[in-house]
Amino acid sequence: MADIFVSYSRTDRARVAPLVAALEAEGWSVWWDPEISPGQDFDSLIAAELGSASAVLVVWTPTSVSSRWVRGEAREAAERGALVPVRFDEVKLPIDVRALHTIDLDAWRENPQSAEFQEIMRALSPLTGRSAGMSRAAAAEASSTAQSVVRERARQITLCVLPFANMSGDAEQEYFSDGISEDVITDLSKVSAIAITARNTAFAY
Repeated sequence: MADIFVSYSRTDRARVAPLVAALEAEGWSVWWDPEISPGQDFDSLIAAELGSASAVLVVWTPTSVSSRWVRGEAREAAERGALVPVRFDEVKLPIDVRALHTIDLDAWRENPQSAEFQEIMRALSPLTGRSAGMSRAAAAEASSTAQSVVRERARQITLCVLPFANMSGDAEQEYFSDGISEDVITDLSKVSAIAITARNTAFAY
């Protein structure tokens, strides 16, 4: 599945193709409808790609604002917080997405160094989990390293469950208070991020 799903009107393909090429040149994988092969069930394929993409780049143009497909894809992406909207021709946006910041691309002129394209990259980076130019393997390695650091820091937390005191005054109830302590120790030991002092050590206090 791709990092970025591009939603647009097919009549705007010539306008969208340079944008897709620029994104791919930055190391992101991009899915857009030319990826559909003859004979494929395009409806289910689009739904799967849309749902699995980390970010959805919606290209608003005078044609796409009238497309129920593009509007529907934008709505679904917005609901899961994955929408990055851009527009051409200062087109009037659909009412349900007007509150979202939209990047104007009229001045980008197919230049990856333009301020407009740089803004797109800044919007995509947190959604895809990696910055432009970073390969998927490098992003996975960075994520794994970060998770290892978090786990290691978490393992520095050690808990000691002290034995509960028998407050009943009945010596025969001592087993009950010890049992509660052991149950707590057992349950907490299942949490991999926490180190638990062994029962024998804790009960020595």
